[in-house]
Amino acid sequence: MSQPLKEADFNTHYYSQKDIDSAWDNFLCSGGESKNLPVREMIANSWGRCLSQGVNPQQTAAPLLATEGALHILRQKNTDLMKCARPVLAQAKVFLHDLETVLILTDYNGVNLEVVGAPKCIDDAVGIGMVPGSGWKETVSGSNAIGTAMATGMPTQVHGEEHFIQGFKPWTCTAGIINDPYDNQLIGVIDASGLSNTFDKFHVPLVVSWANQIQLSLAKNTSDQWNLIRENSNCDFRNSHRNAGKMLFDRQGRLIDYSQNACSLLSALYVEFNPSLKSRLSLERFGGEEIMYPHDEGLWLSSDWIELVKDKNEIIGFKIELPTNKRSALRTSAPANIASIKCNSQADPFEKISGQSASVQASIEKAGKAAKTPLPVLLLGDTGVGKEMFARAIHEASNFSKGPLIDLNCGAFTKDILSSELFGHVEGAFTGAKRGGMMGKIEAANGGTLFLDEIGEMPLEIQPVFLRVLQERKIHRVGAIAPITVNFRLIAATNCYLKREVSEGLFRKDLYFRLSTVAIALDPLSRRKEDIEEIAQLVLKEIQASQEIVPKRISASLITALKNREWPGNIRELVNVIECMCYMSSNETLTTADLPAGYQPGESLISAIPTEQNQSSQSLSNLDIAEQQAIENAIIGFGGNITQAAKNLGIAKGTLYRKMKKYKLENPR
Repeated sequence: MSQPLKEADFNTHYYSQKDIDSAWDNFLCSGGESKNLPVREMIANSWGRCLSQGVNPQQTAAPLLATEGALHILRQKNTDLMKCARPVLAQAKVFLHDLETVLILTDYNGVNLEVVGAPKCIDDAVGIGMVPGSGWKETVSGSNAIGTAMATGMPTQVHGEEHFIQGFKPWTCTAGIINDPYDNQLIGVIDASGLSNTFDKFHVPLVVSWANQIQLSLAKNTSDQWNLIRENSNCDFRNSHRNAGKMLFDRQGRLIDYSQNACSLLSALYVEFNPSLKSRLSLERFGGEEIMYPHDEGLWLSSDWIELVKDKNEIIGFKIELPTNKRSALRTSAPANIASIKCNSQADPFEKISGQSASVQASIEKAGKAAKTPLPVLLLGDTGVGKEMFARAIHEASNFSKGPLIDLNCGAFTKDILSSELFGHVEGAFTGAKRGGMMGKIEAANGGTLFLDEIGEMPLEIQPVFLRVLQERKIHRVGAIAPITVNFRLIAATNCYLKREVSEGLFRKDLYFRLSTVAIALDPLSRRKEDIEEIAQLVLKEIQASQEIVPKRISASLITALKNREWPGNIRELVNVIECMCYMSSNETLTTADLPAGYQPGESLISAIPTEQNQSSQSLSNLDIAEQQAIENAIIGFGGNITQAAKNLGIAKGTLYRKMKKYKLENPR
């Protein structure tokens, strides 16, 4: 069972609201510079996460992620949490009545399950979306006590201007996390919120006390459930001989007890489930509950091993008896299940890549062949076409799949930092070098795959050193004398036209020939519009599965509108638009009316290209033209904020400036 929560040991000094407001403006204008801001470190870190996740600071309300029907299902899935929180909610309803404060209970995803408190405050809360079914993770509602507590695992208070989103700044919120006593898994959050004039930093111990009260109730509830299961299972685990290879679970897949030799029998059956790690095991197909938290899918289980534990004809648990030898295992259906796991583990990694168009299938076929060789692979394509997914699939299908996949963006660092990131350094190699030194990405990829994105941005000074590593399979950490032998698979990617870079002296010819032994070009989305519907439907399905939002459908008119766009940002841009509609629309059927601003039929985020530029673009490749449009799209879309545009494009700010100069693009600010 987990230990009670303690009040967070955080800096209790609160800066003035005026200073924080000014810091927020400076933070956004500087593109995320957080040094020396007059805000608490916890808040500065949270702002940074919000900015990197693309949270809109001008948002006015939390998105509604579950309407009435979905909310009812969500509450049913959280029956134990709701039951154990009920006394606290009843107590808070009375306690907070005259304090202009509300108390909120959320599930493990930060979705609001219940709101109680002062009636006037409940009415005020509606204005910022603080209603049952709304979402409060940082990814959707920025810095707030619930989302930031979930991100840090600590009780949290966010006061007024400390909120990342403009609409929440008149409020103060204080949250405590609720963990399952079984495995300390976060299963919910309790939060007290009110307008900022009700601010009291001593709300923290009060909320922590309520969270502890719920956890103690959960622990007692679990203990009562387990005692009932034990009484009805007739299992005495103290007798290891009689109970050889037995395990006892509750309906939520939590392990109650197991016999001593269960681990060795599981190992003999090639099952990776380890009873000593308190992993949850899905027993849903045998009548257990759906598990919302990380768990073992239980595909290896045979129905012949399962004995239902019942009380008054109701399933309350499961007793599993493992076969004691391989011969008896063969008489059950277990081998078929084990075989299916082996098949799944050997499934084609390229099946994860969406798209049935001829160009995608041709790229997949070539990548599949390349994966079986030790040759370097060069992925060519615009930003957002899925180069990272291809790199991962090539790694998983290769002989290096048992090793790590280490990625590095060559355009994200200065020359000196990139050198250190690639090769590592010894202690004292330079000012600021880490104590004890640092392993570089090449060394970390030993035995696996090194994926270098934006390879065209690698400084000329580093290129010959890297080429030598590819030839000799040895590296020298910065400041070191002795070499380190490495063996890794290289995958590189770029949205540059490297042949032109070579001709202009910006990229070494010998390194280019080494990298381009196997070159795979990935077409932009505009050339394979038949894949748009499949990608959109897949994104919709994944969001609904992970975020517990109200089930949504995509109308035929919306599909037509999506296919009629050029998508200069490619798959990444399409995914962003679908996600935005899912979170921001309360409609169950998404239509063109739900499209974000600038994406309505007939609207465009790309400004007209000057005549001179049009003429010069005739000499550019199709790849260059698409890149130029994507850059212009991002710059205009973020109102000239270069830092935000660079992050959206997935490149460094310095890289974006160079490309703006290359295409003669001006900042509209």
